[in-house]
Amino acid sequence: MFNIVHPLLKNIKQYFQMWYINLVEKNIIPDWLIRFKIRQLLKLRLKEESIGNNEERQQGLSRLIEELKASPIAINTSDANEQHYEVPTEFYKLVMGEYMKYSCGYWKNDKVDQDTSERDMLELTCERAELADSMNILELGCGWGSLTLFMGSKFPNSQITAVSNSRTQKEYIENKAKEKGLSNIRVITADMNDFQIDEKFDRVVSVEMFEHMRNYQQLLEKVQGFLSDDGMLFVHIFSHKEL
Repeated sequence: MFNIVHPLLKNIKQYFQMWYINLVEKNIIPDWLIRFKIRQLLKLRLKEESIGNNEERQQGLSRLIEELKASPIAINTSDANEQHYEVPTEFYKLVMGEYMKYSCGYWKNDKVDQDTSERDMLELTCERAELADSMNILELGCGWGSLTLFMGSKFPNSQITAVSNSRTQKEYIENKAKEKGLSNIRVITADMNDFQIDEKFDRVVSVEMFEHMRNYQQLLEKVQGFLSDDGMLFVHIFSHKEL
């Protein structure tokens, strides 16, 4: 009986999820309820990840790693473009700060505003990646160019190559670089599965792109081919405190 009912319950759950998402997209659901549901989903995911003993969880992790190794570097890249990367830039100007940082900021205290948090995080990234002027730098997953444009201004004698999978992002970054009088920036639109470049870099930097990747082994082998003999890779990736 369970094997008959269980798929039905799963379909009902999926139906209600789609129904709820539809209401959210129509702006019918208030923000406080959206936040409540997000917290519920996060708690559910953490509970699911914590099922079983340590040995069973390790087996689950091993299965996930094998699944990732059998995957392309990235999947559903066109879906990601449709959902957020090709959304009109005017929308992001309303929700992001001065630097259009499509990744986390750094709040030194609770009085820091969004623009300052973006700049502080950009400074911290440059420091931790050990960037210096006159370097040849490759940024993978550049978003709307917050770090690319920041590096271009901070290190005027460096050459910055930025890669994203979005035509909209490329156009925005190139226009901003022109406004700022920056001639040391090049933007390439490419799917990370296919991206290749016949050039060596002193630094490869990536901020919150690796979360979207699956086959890290292939990705890191690819990145290794982009680095000069003494080059280094800097990766900023967000994770849970326990998982």
